[in-house]
Amino acid sequence: MKFTLRKTWPVIVAPILVVLAAWLAVKIVGAMDYHHNDNDFFTFWLAGHLVTQGGSPYDTAQWLAGYQQFEIGFIPNPAFLYPLPLALLLAPLGILPFHSAYVVWVTLIELMIIAALAVLLSLENHARAKLLFIPLLAGIAFFRPTILTLTQGQVSGLFLFILVWIAFLWQKGKWFWGGFLLGLLALKPNLGVPVIGLMAGWLLLQKRWKSLFGTLVSGIFIFIAGLVTNPEWVTQYWRIGNNKLAGTFGGSPTVWGLGALISHNQSTGTLLFGGLTASLILLGFFWTIFRFRLNLQSVNVLALAVTVTLLIAPYTWTYDQLLLIFPITVVSLAMDGSRVRFPVTASLFLGIDVLVVILLFFDTMLQVEILNVVIPASVLGLCLLYLDPRLSAAK
Repeated sequence: MKFTLRKTWPVIVAPILVVLAAWLAVKIVGAMDYHHNDNDFFTFWLAGHLVTQGGSPYDTAQWLAGYQQFEIGFIPNPAFLYPLPLALLLAPLGILPFHSAYVVWVTLIELMIIAALAVLLSLENHARAKLLFIPLLAGIAFFRPTILTLTQGQVSGLFLFILVWIAFLWQKGKWFWGGFLLGLLALKPNLGVPVIGLMAGWLLLQKRWKSLFGTLVSGIFIFIAGLVTNPEWVTQYWRIGNNKLAGTFGGSPTVWGLGALISHNQSTGTLLFGGLTASLILLGFFWTIFRFRLNLQSVNVLALAVTVTLLIAPYTWTYDQLLLIFPITVVSLAMDGSRVRFPVTASLFLGIDVLVVILLFFDTMLQVEILNVVIPASVLGLCLLYLDPRLSAAK
């Protein structure tokens, strides 16, 4: 009887979970005044919609006409800010009416976040790891980046999902396919490219040639997919991305934003503080993976790479910190494996939620988002404290 229940419970739970996620998505979307307020999902939907209509999301006239056609009053950017292949990936949503697509997308994000947590916990064999599911899920539910991702319809949930499956495939010895998924992170270059670069360094040290080849294959696939649709997409995207970075540099919750805050937005001070701090963090990362290269688990290196990226990337926002679910979960598992008392481990994520609220108070007073850099900095400290390679066997 136990064997039967163990095999059938996912079949019973999955439909219930989908229905609950869809119900919550309907409530979230229904509460959004997306015609008059900033809404990131419309940019993703419009990009996919234009692709299905044979248009270009990089054409400013077509882009602004789309906002006018669907009566969206707030226009944050004059064109699509992401690589064209991401618009191709989102094209199925572009076929649907906007409201329906919004509900479907938020539902998918919810399911991807829950699935990501479940997969991460499955990487540990001991039963106590499963007990962390509920407290971690509670922490995720109250995590401000989660709330922003769901209400804004951001793509962070998709990239969290990809990251988790990279870790899963590598742990199972599927190095090529894990590398292939790693290359797909380039669909969000501001975060994906740094993660790919950091992980490529570790893969080289480990001589994981299959994984590096998989990353190269997926990168070529992304590049060609865009070329087939628009031969000039790379130069168009590069121009738009550079203009956006120039207009927002120093406002992100990273070491660059912290440099801008400390130097009162002086470019020299921003570049000096951000460049020096980012360099030290990078040196620390590569020193760590070189010194412990024989003992570090791939999931731990990936957790470090994600956290480092959120500190040093020139362009990120608070919703991008949803990716911290990955390292926070990994740290929680490490704490549990290190015999830290279970109530302490179970309350870790909720404690981070409290810190986020405190930072939000001061951010509101200063009218910035920059102080949120404390969150990835704190998580990096926890990673270095608990992801001790001497406590784990190489996998």
